[in-house]
Amino acid sequence: MLQIGDLHLPSAARTERSVDQKDRTFSVELRNVISRQPIKTVFKRIYRMCEAEEIDGILLMGDMTDFGKLDGYRAGAAYVANALQLGKGRRNALTFCGIVPGNHDIDRNLAKKPSMTAKFGPLNAALSAVGLEQIPVEQSLIRHVGPSDATCAVVLMNSCWGCGAVEYIPAEFRDSVGPAIEAAIAAGDPKVLSAYYDRQFDTPAFSDNSIAHLVETAGKMPREEQLVVVAHHNLLPQRMTRLAPYTELVNSGAVRASLMEAGRPILYLHGHIHTDPVEVLSVPGGDALVCISAPAAEDGFNIIEVVFTRSGNPLVGHILPWTFDRSGVLRQGERLTVPLIGKRRRSLDGGLAKVYSYLLGARQCYWSDLVQECGKHFQTDTDEKLQECVELLMADHSIVVENYDAKRESWILEAKI
Repeated sequence: MLQIGDLHLPSAARTERSVDQKDRTFSVELRNVISRQPIKTVFKRIYRMCEAEEIDGILLMGDMTDFGKLDGYRAGAAYVANALQLGKGRRNALTFCGIVPGNHDIDRNLAKKPSMTAKFGPLNAALSAVGLEQIPVEQSLIRHVGPSDATCAVVLMNSCWGCGAVEYIPAEFRDSVGPAIEAAIAAGDPKVLSAYYDRQFDTPAFSDNSIAHLVETAGKMPREEQLVVVAHHNLLPQRMTRLAPYTELVNSGAVRASLMEAGRPILYLHGHIHTDPVEVLSVPGGDALVCISAPAAEDGFNIIEVVFTRSGNPLVGHILPWTFDRSGVLRQGERLTVPLIGKRRRSLDGGLAKVYSYLLGARQCYWSDLVQECGKHFQTDTDEKLQECVELLMADHSIVVENYDAKRESWILEAKI
């Protein structure tokens, strides 16, 4: 699956190119050949991955636009659909594309209406207009992604219930202050609009019903499916101190507790903070909750690979970050591996211990050496069982596999205690 962070159009379209342009008379055509805008480079790479049929699903973390501008959201939806050829009637129409709402997608005028759902209506209308799937509003959306014997259950959630909530004005001042605010907004001064946007609370929250639905879904879902939860906001506070009222999820603790007590490993994908930490949480004796943040779309994206056992159980997750290097080249970074098998671990008929014992003794070997020395421990499906052992040991950080992205014949395995 491909995880795309906050898009923020139109501001992302104005991001400076990775050139130090001192000469403003330099040929525009030549400059465009030398250096593309970052957002275009990112989406061109993603499109090539879709064309190569390397992707089972694309997940967008919200914030398609800036400051709740509906025309910006429409433009963002159209850009995603056209640049990646997603949605009905397009080349990659069969590729699943899941989208969640972000705080910057919320029109502040609509947020003032009594209906809590009015602010989401135009967003779904914009997505429908370009043939993309709806965002979740009152109910989470569940989609099953991947082949039948290796499936992820993707749960799209709305974390923006309180975004755009109007600051409460005490009754003693409401009659005089309220009309003054409305009059200032009606004048249309951009500075006033920006100031008002900042005064409306950006209160991210999940609804109680959606949390209950998530817990119920996790309990009923087959163990053979990997649960992937997607929402805009981070469950943990960001690393850099944030000085703003109500900008962290107000009920993140309830969601974290529910996910960590679900009795299964869970991937939680989000955006919002524009950085890309991977954080693993668990309670004593419990399974892992892996929180994966996407960088802003103009800075790159993440590939999330889920590897399944031969019997169809989730085994490990690989996070492959794609970001720009210092020269402005978009490239894949270091692979991060997390175990997903949890309490379902099997002994592989004792073969796992024998494989690890051999690797500890050899310290370093090629894949062919491993097959020759340890293949005798398995009666059937030797290569597949050996690879499963290697994946398990990698997830435990017991071994390192060089050239992992190449064919198995190129693997160099190194054990460590």
